[in-house]
Amino acid sequence: MPIISVSIDKETLAELDSIEKSIGFSGRSEAIRAGVRSLVAENKSAEKLSGEIKAVLLLVHEEKVEKSASFLAHEFEDVVSTHIHSNLKREKCLEIFVLAGDAERIRALFKAAKSSRKMEYVRLVVP
Repeated sequence: MPIISVSIDKETLAELDSIEKSIGFSGRSEAIRAGVRSLVAENKSAEKLSGEIKAVLLLVHEEKVEKSASFLAHEFEDVVSTHIHSNLKREKCLEIFVLAGDAERIRALFKAAKSSRKMEYVRLVVP
């Protein structure tokens, strides 16, 4: 199995260690592999979407980068039916996008949000 090197901040490392212990992984590598498998499965699922679909996109980000979420809402207004913004505790925000339209455009929105370093949590829900 190839070995790779990953740099993460101390806070994320502490969270990884906590997850490792609470779930019962045998080490950090096993926990990271599980995370990568989840990311791969999520991406494959998004890639299979086709035609006209309805979906919900959830984003969590720091309050100070709120403009990034607004930019996404405007950039993809052709598929955003509803956009709900909510302030969470600890200077975090939740964005809920109700989406309807071409799967390719919705996938592009999902990828734009997922690849943004400003989004802490990105989840696409397709019923």
